[in-house]
Amino acid sequence: MNEITTILTVMDRIGYLESQLKSIETQTIKSDIIIHWNSDENYKLEYPSIIYRNQSKSAPLYNRFISSINIDTPYVFICDDDILPGKEYLERCIEFSREKNDNVCIVSYGMIFKEGETKYNVYQRINHKSNITKPTLVNMGGQGYFLPTKLLKHFNTSMIYEEYGEDIHLGYICWLNKIPTYVLDKDINNPYTWQDLTMGRRGSDSKAQWKYPTHKPIRSKLIKKYTELGWDFNLKSTLI
Repeated sequence: MNEITTILTVMDRIGYLESQLKSIETQTIKSDIIIHWNSDENYKLEYPSIIYRNQSKSAPLYNRFISSINIDTPYVFICDDDILPGKEYLERCIEFSREKNDNVCIVSYGMIFKEGETKYNVYQRINHKSNITKPTLVNMGGQGYFLPTKLLKHFNTSMIYEEYGEDIHLGYICWLNKIPTYVLDKDINNPYTWQDLTMGRRGSDSKAQWKYPTHKPIRSKLIKKYTELGWDFNLKSTLI
């Protein structure tokens, strides 16, 4: 049995699916694959799939976390449609998770907020171009989410369902349950370990959600709601 289930999410970028599947299939650690997709296109999928038709685009984004509670593998990698992990990335995630006693969330792209902030104002971005030399603690992250499957039991807690807000909810849940969130260090000389071989290029195309005029206001509204529930942006607050 494989140790990881990879959840691929196909939204508006079905043209990237083939290369993304190849990047998962050639990982040094093999994984089961499930595809969540929101499309009316007739596309033959050779993997177990959950198809959303005539639903909001946020339906698969939230449900990929909720439905993963029941998977059999000890780890899950939930992947947006715009990244291409290097072939050693999942192996590194498992190693780091075990170093943290399997109480960690590893994200491909991290965000750090100022303490006391109540809006979606990112103080520091730890992204694919950041040449960080050690695993970096962040408040929340996006694009790729690696967790021990057992931790997803918390995902339904205090959920505030908003368009494109599942990553903010995950950040809050990790804080609430003292699950630290990290972006792994990047070896500039070894692309096989990178979280995204495209260096963020796919995430900046015309389909990018962050380019929508409603994106920042909706996320600011969510941040405010979760800080009212107690979310503390002091990074040390998640460390036991």
